[in-house]
Amino acid sequence: MGRTKRAWVSQSAGSFHIISRVAGGDIILHDQEKEYFMKLLERFASGFFVQIHAFCIMGNHFHILASGLEQEAQKASKEELRERYKRLYPKETEPPPGSYQPNGDLIPDEDGGIERLRERLGSISRFVQELKQTFSRWFNKTHHRKGYLWSDRFKGVILSKGEAQLMCSAYIDLNPVRANMVRRPEEYRWCSLGLRVRNAKRAEKLLSLLSVSQEDDWSGPGGDLVEKFKSLKPDSLAWYRVFVYYLGGIECEGKARISSDILDEVVSYHGKLGLGDRFRYRVRNISEGLAMGSHDFIAGIQEKFQRKFIRPRSFVSGNFLYSTRVLRE
Repeated sequence: MGRTKRAWVSQSAGSFHIISRVAGGDIILHDQEKEYFMKLLERFASGFFVQIHAFCIMGNHFHILASGLEQEAQKASKEELRERYKRLYPKETEPPPGSYQPNGDLIPDEDGGIERLRERLGSISRFVQELKQTFSRWFNKTHHRKGYLWSDRFKGVILSKGEAQLMCSAYIDLNPVRANMVRRPEEYRWCSLGLRVRNAKRAEKLLSLLSVSQEDDWSGPGGDLVEKFKSLKPDSLAWYRVFVYYLGGIECEGKARISSDILDEVVSYHGKLGLGDRFRYRVRNISEGLAMGSHDFIAGIQEKFQRKFIRPRSFVSGNFLYSTRVLRE
């Protein structure tokens, strides 16, 4: 029996919660693997017509909340399609001009393969498929193994716009908290909230915050939170952070939760990062292979190691210490 055809929803109607687990369920994705997967996610999101709202890479599975941009794909020019293709496959100069037969023969398309490329880059299913396959090849080569890495097909849940999207996004960012790996979601490097707090510029290139609209469906329990914090800018990181923390503070049987003292602290700052938060996430630079010191010291390190210039970041606002990633390979 053939596989059931997947059901998708247009970008104007909602998003998809994509879940995939490794075969056997063993914890095989560690720091190196998670970091490489995140780099692949950035690369493929820049080429395919998808919008990433949230993600989390755990030890044996990953979550991605994404919207398809099929309207943009249909409007894209031939030049844009080719440019996106080159972001995905920099070693290949041109996309296939047609379809290849099992014997290797090429049957060229009348338009040189443009509509075939448009369909390919506009498919969320193809996006996930190529993301997983590319990671699998790298993982098997790195760890000298063969065989399947992922368990069956990925799971795709259709989400309507509004509360369903936000609840799912928060659920994804709360995965490491619920697993009792961290006390705060942004303490975990490989989730969307962690990326937004630690590296805003990198997050801006990859992620798109979900916005709150009165036209969206807010009939469930999340609607109370929307009403409670409507004074905050609805598409701001501060608003989303409060939303995540409130949901993380709800007790879930068999799972860890955000403690009431941490929740009260975040709410008191209306979701914004206080001095303690900024220090907490900057101090991690000490243990993450970065250089730290005065502005001149950082410049000297960059010159000594002949690394490209990276603007030093203030360790804590108003502090004379700076940090940079010049020592990281």
